[in-house]
Amino acid sequence: MIQNIPVAIALGVVGSFCFALSAKVQHSAVGEQVEENHAKKRMNRQELLRLIKEPNWWAGLGLMGVSLVFQVLGLTMAPVSIVQPVGLLAFPWSVILASKSRGSSRFHLTALATSITVLATFGFVLVVAAHSAPAGSLSLIPVAIAAGIVYATVSVFVMLGTRGPKPWRSLFWASGGALFYGLEAALVKSIIDYSSSDSDWWRDPLIWVIGAALIVGSMLAGLMVQQGYATGPAEIVVGSMTATSPVVAVIFGIAVLHEGSQLTPMAGSLMILLGAAAIAGVVVLTRVHPDYHDSQQHEDAEPVA
Repeated sequence: MIQNIPVAIALGVVGSFCFALSAKVQHSAVGEQVEENHAKKRMNRQELLRLIKEPNWWAGLGLMGVSLVFQVLGLTMAPVSIVQPVGLLAFPWSVILASKSRGSSRFHLTALATSITVLATFGFVLVVAAHSAPAGSLSLIPVAIAAGIVYATVSVFVMLGTRGPKPWRSLFWASGGALFYGLEAALVKSIIDYSSSDSDWWRDPLIWVIGAALIVGSMLAGLMVQQGYATGPAEIVVGSMTATSPVVAVIFGIAVLHEGSQLTPMAGSLMILLGAAAIAGVVVLTRVHPDYHDSQQHEDAEPVA
């Protein structure tokens, strides 16, 4: 595997735009199935079946596939703790695409939240890139344990997305999907590293367990993203996913793949602050977005039983 961080970052930039465009197309297709979803309820089976018959939805899925290909190519050239955070650029792409079709009296707050998230993530990538190290020898047991922890955490977000506060349900669904997407990138990187260091990698039963966790997690992530589109705007979904999944991937890369062996305490503290700022920007965007206030007003207007 040849390390080429600049090319990996360039691939991530292109992939981020494909992901943002995919979100816009799929959100439009989902919106046609759940018009006026003031209750922020998840899509039922009938709505999901109708959705997969929509050509636009498949077009969006194709764009997401292109984004995934660029991401995997990037992972073959650089640590996951560098490649995954670049995907956050999908967030400003998404906001720009949305601005063409929606006006808002809170534009300044939206721009501020977007800027905070983008700048914080850019700083995060620079810190990680300056202290990154190629993955060392890899044991699959910690990989499997980490995957189990992510699965357990996602179950909490599923509950919150189903029964949590209505204005926040889209964020919860998207965050759960983001955890899976971050895990997906980390597991792909784990398989790449393990297979390149062990010619008999395919004989290890754990590699197949990890592969199954990767496939199932990817399918569940896609389902949760669609629920996020059904309960909120595309840019909230993209913002949450692109801010949360890099955190998961970076933590995985540092704790499991040993990519942070060259990190200093100062750099680690700075990464924590920048990561928190990036996530805070997404939370602020959720609160200032027009859909949040529309949902809140509708919920306040509902008669008390």
